[in-house]
Amino acid sequence: MLMESVSSPVGPNEEGWKRWLDELFLHPRWGLIGSLVVFALVLFVTFEVSAELDALTSAKLAAWSAEWHPDSTVGVVAHAVIDALIGLIGIVVPYMIPLVVLLVALEESGIMHRVAFVVDRGFHHIGLHGGVAVPFLMGLGCNVPAISAAAATSSGRDRVIAALLITFVPCSARSAIILALGGKYLGGFGVFGIFMLTLIVIAVLGKVLAMRYSDAAPGMIQEIPPYALPTWRGILTNTWARTSDIVTIVTPLLVIGSVVLALLGHWGADAVINTVLTPITHWWLGLPVVLGVPILFGVLRKELSLLMVYQALGTQEIMPLLDWVQIVTFLIFLTFYVPCLSTFAVMLRTLGRREALFSVALSVGIALVAAGAIRAILSTVVAFW
Repeated sequence: MLMESVSSPVGPNEEGWKRWLDELFLHPRWGLIGSLVVFALVLFVTFEVSAELDALTSAKLAAWSAEWHPDSTVGVVAHAVIDALIGLIGIVVPYMIPLVVLLVALEESGIMHRVAFVVDRGFHHIGLHGGVAVPFLMGLGCNVPAISAAAATSSGRDRVIAALLITFVPCSARSAIILALGGKYLGGFGVFGIFMLTLIVIAVLGKVLAMRYSDAAPGMIQEIPPYALPTWRGILTNTWARTSDIVTIVTPLLVIGSVVLALLGHWGADAVINTVLTPITHWWLGLPVVLGVPILFGVLRKELSLLMVYQALGTQEIMPLLDWVQIVTFLIFLTFYVPCLSTFAVMLRTLGRREALFSVALSVGIALVAAGAIRAILSTVVAFW
């Protein structure tokens, strides 16, 4: 109380526009609205830019690839490699890169830290201090560095709860898939609804985890950097740092996964895996049986899962094969399902085997419950109307 009575979030020598921005972003109520507007604009710009970039890149390449139908094993492998690279371009160029660039620009400008300050009160409601807000926002780019940052800036129960909750933050890969499928077939409101659902799940789950780890969380002082104009050099450097694993890790996994799926289909072995997963994919989620293998391979990388969906369905125009309820169900399951092996590896390193395995079980359970519940609700609504 003494600190609040003698201090102000706005410095006495701030310029007019900086003071005005701080009065907006650091206000207890208006700051939250301003933060929501910022992220809504990020999604809107990404949505608009991605539609143009997709039409100029992957759409033309996919049309060219669809005309080739090889019969030999060598031809199937070659076609799978080409499809993998086209799928990678279709995810990274139109969706992931614009999203990461905008998030990096927000961080360099100082706005992201002010957003973290505003949501501090919300984190306290689930028993965490606002210092973990920045790692949470970093999770929009990638969960791996976000979990590492949460582990470095917190300890004890804060460290565990923050790491567990960050795995539910839609990283750029999952956001790209939501934008790629949801933006194309569900529209802006559908995409917004999926992102809002993740916020609700994180908030509710945070309450539950705070009761499981009931020790009191200590307070802390959060530093807010001054406003700065982002530089292209800084944006490009940080964007490359957050997406470089696409070249070193994702691309080989995408190619290998695509080849494996193509060969499984060529030899008929994928039917066995799909049959085993039928209780989950078809009975519970109401999805085509052929999506069992793509969902399973999503453990490697989420980008791989979307590519394999195209591969399994034999087309990148999935609306004739999936209705909008199935697309929503699939996106919700993929959003909450185990992020990727890299995330599990960093959880294993920072929290230990017990909490890492608990994180996997928690994500699978939440994904099944959330996707199944939403499917039941939407199916009832469709049947009623």
